[in-house]
Amino acid sequence: MRNSTLFSLMFVAASAVVPGCTCIARDAETYRADTRSLLETRTRAIKDCYDVALTTDPKLDGQVVVTFKVEKKTGKIIDTGIDSARTKAPESLSKCIVEAVDGLTLDPVDQREGQATFSWTFKANEPKPAEEAAS
Repeated sequence: MRNSTLFSLMFVAASAVVPGCTCIARDAETYRADTRSLLETRTRAIKDCYDVALTTDPKLDGQVVVTFKVEKKTGKIIDTGIDSARTKAPESLSKCIVEAVDGLTLDPVDQREGQATFSWTFKANEPKPAEEAAS
């Protein structure tokens, strides 16, 4: 009887721990790779941002540098902003990219808060030269 009580207490204690945080502790390189993979889920939205900006300026190129934190309790990207000293693109393009990545969630969450800086470089395609008519 005593052993079953001890087993029951151990089971209850173990059960109390299991539903807790499913956090992991990534090393810096893994954290960087996982965050990059998360941002890549928004590649289409970021391309759409650039395509819209190209309608205003077909030769638009430049770099957008975004800073943010990854919240340790939720894995959510927060405090997203533009590094204006390093960004060389129109504000409208920069704001669109911030909106595209803000609120993404890194899963599983990490035990530590992450701070990140990512950049996207855009270069307009040069128009193809007109082909000369064959003689």
